[in-house]
Amino acid sequence: MFRLHIGFLCLVVASCILFGVSHSTSDSICVLSDAPQQCGAFCLAALHPLYDQYSKSRQQEHSQEAVVKMIEDFRTEQKELLNHYYLDVRELLNELAANLTSTASRDESTLQSMPVTVPPGFQKIGSKYFLIEDNEWKTWTGAEETCREKGGRLAAFRNEDEFEAVARRVHNRTIFWLGYRRNSKGNFVTAAGKEVSFMKWHSGELNNGGGNQNCFVLYKISIYDWNCDYTLPFICQLDKV
Repeated sequence: MFRLHIGFLCLVVASCILFGVSHSTSDSICVLSDAPQQCGAFCLAALHPLYDQYSKSRQQEHSQEAVVKMIEDFRTEQKELLNHYYLDVRELLNELAANLTSTASRDESTLQSMPVTVPPGFQKIGSKYFLIEDNEWKTWTGAEETCREKGGRLAAFRNEDEFEAVARRVHNRTIFWLGYRRNSKGNFVTAAGKEVSFMKWHSGELNNGGGNQNCFVLYKISIYDWNCDYTLPFICQLDKV
């Protein structure tokens, strides 16, 4: 649009310069005594507003370009800062994890090097400490309470190796309470309320005779369900040693 205005004005000025205007005394007719000089000034004066507007338009375009570039530079800078931040956080987390692992290893070594304190009456059978109590006779609940007073719980074996180690010690003796029971939902749990991980039932057992055999005993080399109110010897175990 600016080019069309400029071209039109220049065409008018050129026409005045080339063809001139006849001298006349009438005030209504433009008289050019020096066409190049007079029309040059006129052309510049006429084009001045157009140049100003064009200049402002270019300045606005440059200003918009500068704002867009500033926004792009800001985004780039923020992205770089975030990348550095994530790298720093990742390095910090790795360092913390390494420190925790090292601390845990030292603590474990310290615990292993500390002397083991075993309550009276407990003896190591296989990989754990057990107390075989055949002098006191208790109900299942009473046996569990006594084991806790002594620092343990009624014995509940984690695997067959633990079971066999204890069973070999008592197979020629009497019946012993173990730390298993049937809860109100009919599920088998330990004295601590945990899910049972190992059981070695005698053939035909789990018969729940009379509907009230909800506790379990060790007899010779097998496990039987039994009435919880009967008084029997019992076997405790230590979980913390």
